[in-house]
Amino acid sequence: MSDGKKRKIAILGGGVSALTSAFYLASQPGAQDKYDITIYCIGWRLGGKCATGRNPEFGNRIEEHGIHGFLGSYYNTLSMMTEAYRLLDRPAGMPLATFEEAFYPIDSILCWEFRDYRWVNWKITVPRNDLKPWEPDSLPTLRHWIKALVEFLAKMFDAHAAHIPSAALEFSVARGLMNRLSEEAEAIAQGQGGTLLKAVDDFWLWFKRQVEKLVEGNDALRHLYITLDYFLTMIRGIIKDDVLNKGFDQLDDENFSEWFARHGGSMLTISSPLAMNTPNLSYQYPDGDTTRPPAMAAGAYLHWTLREFAYLGSFGWLFAAGTGDTVVAPLYLLLKRLGVKVELFHKVREITTGPNGVGEVVFDVQATPKDKVRGYDPLIELPLAQFGGKTLPVWPDRPLYDQLVEGEAMKAANVDIESYWTPWKPVAEKRIKAGEDFDTVVAAMSIGTLPILAPQLMQANPKWPQMVDAVKTVQTQTLQVWMKPTLKQMGLPFDFKNYDRLIGATFVNPIDGVADFSDLIPMETWPADNAPQSLLYFSGATPQYGAQPAFSDHDYPKREYARVKYQAQQYLQACMGALLPKSVTNAVNPPGDQIGFDFSQLVCLKSDSTTVGVARLDQQFWKPNIDPSERYVTSPPGSTKYRLKAWDSGFANLVLAGDWIYTGLNVGSFEGACMGGKLAVHAIDPTAMPLDKVYGYPPKQGPKADNL
Repeated sequence: MSDGKKRKIAILGGGVSALTSAFYLASQPGAQDKYDITIYCIGWRLGGKCATGRNPEFGNRIEEHGIHGFLGSYYNTLSMMTEAYRLLDRPAGMPLATFEEAFYPIDSILCWEFRDYRWVNWKITVPRNDLKPWEPDSLPTLRHWIKALVEFLAKMFDAHAAHIPSAALEFSVARGLMNRLSEEAEAIAQGQGGTLLKAVDDFWLWFKRQVEKLVEGNDALRHLYITLDYFLTMIRGIIKDDVLNKGFDQLDDENFSEWFARHGGSMLTISSPLAMNTPNLSYQYPDGDTTRPPAMAAGAYLHWTLREFAYLGSFGWLFAAGTGDTVVAPLYLLLKRLGVKVELFHKVREITTGPNGVGEVVFDVQATPKDKVRGYDPLIELPLAQFGGKTLPVWPDRPLYDQLVEGEAMKAANVDIESYWTPWKPVAEKRIKAGEDFDTVVAAMSIGTLPILAPQLMQANPKWPQMVDAVKTVQTQTLQVWMKPTLKQMGLPFDFKNYDRLIGATFVNPIDGVADFSDLIPMETWPADNAPQSLLYFSGATPQYGAQPAFSDHDYPKREYARVKYQAQQYLQACMGALLPKSVTNAVNPPGDQIGFDFSQLVCLKSDSTTVGVARLDQQFWKPNIDPSERYVTSPPGSTKYRLKAWDSGFANLVLAGDWIYTGLNVGSFEGACMGGKLAVHAIDPTAMPLDKVYGYPPKQGPKADNL
């Protein structure tokens, strides 16, 4: 080691993988005697694509990069956050004091079907189970996921039984076949061979013969038909392709839709919102163009979707505040307590090669703190009325200029220093050298930055450009609107119970993701006489063909902001009638066909004679995610074999981390990034993170297997 005692770890990037790597290295017993860990991050905040900012000009509202939440199948993420909150040990009564206060369960998703020239809602309620989010070992293998999926199907079948015409389906026969299916799934979970494939075929062929001709005029029956066809096709294909033994990767040269068709899935199912939910949720459109069919590696699709319905406790877990407030700030505070150093305002300029791997990392230092001893304190304490004025540490939406030597100049310039197209010039250069300043580098930046920041590494190892070329990234966009009426007053057709709400990923493209986050409004600080009653988030892919302009084109972000704003305006005008039929102003068309969103419903704090009609959109929040560090990582067919593993950088002192490396899940997500961070820890110290604790990682894909 460089100092004969501690191993110096330099983590490049401030996203989920970087935080996960630091957390699992620093929280192990004796870590402060073993490691000297430093995180280097661009800008004034951590979080990467999950970074949140609080805007003081508009009620300290939460501004996100997109729609974020945890699925109940985020085994690694949920267990990490429960452990983080336990270690953080916040005082009782403080906002978000415990995991149970910071995250809450949801049990439904809302899909949309376009039928008879209009959008029709399909609400799916997913039953809870007794598993705990902090017990990821309760669903350890694919065999257990299959059992959980069959249990889910049995409950869905029972819930829909009342909608099945008795003349068409003798329920006792159906129940007997379903019971046999459950028994065979249990045998699979116990490691027995069984005859699950025959049980699947027997049930499905019998059910299909009974009801296929009745689905057209019966929504509930059609939805049950699609659900059973969808998941039973998955199970059938998994068995026929021997995924239990050969794994998911063998399927990844094939597109998911072709795989479903090959195993007998109907076109009704393949084109259904249930099947499209996964590629929409993960932006799997070539070049971000939602007018083209989605393309997603079949194995990655299946792995993701099976886990989605093999969940811990509830189908999903949402945040009681912004992502930065609920996830990133607690991790940051805990890491600081554990002795991890965080160097903000450090933008990587280049990673160079040396005799034994990485030689140097060169940074552009964007700003310097006035206080040389305490450094920069990035969080602000936000008083919240619903907690009696007690404060929550949150991230601001801009640097805290008064703490910076260059603060006044940066504020006057009004620039975005997180953007690669910023005109802001670095104030200094910093170089860290192998053997002196670091022993190991963890590259936890996004894959989109590698050609820019690591050209020497790309040239030295041909696997790098192959991976970058195969694992595509796309631009995304987000829109948040705060409104004066409630969703119910604007015509939401459902009465959601408990924490459930409008949330889904199959609405109108390109902004196909929509979520009701009205419950977050009390976590903001709007004036009582002008507070919103509802809040919707929208998210989707953005088409982009050809190369982006040079970083010297400082107006490029402005043009992209204008593009997203214009599209948001058109989207609200054209689509809100289908979503909230009473939110529109055009009453000429028949119900369900009304368009023309009433922009006067949008909350405006800065109101004058000019803030009327569509001009009120100017005070909402929208964002194009265009930077190399924030583009979404997709999973196109044929790409999995090019993903490098955490320990396979080709450079002795360089470890990889991110949702773009080989994680076994291989889908861009918080969970994928968390798995990538845990795999980086395994590469550094296998005793600190055994592979069997990277839940869902294929056991045959470890370093030892690679060297056989």
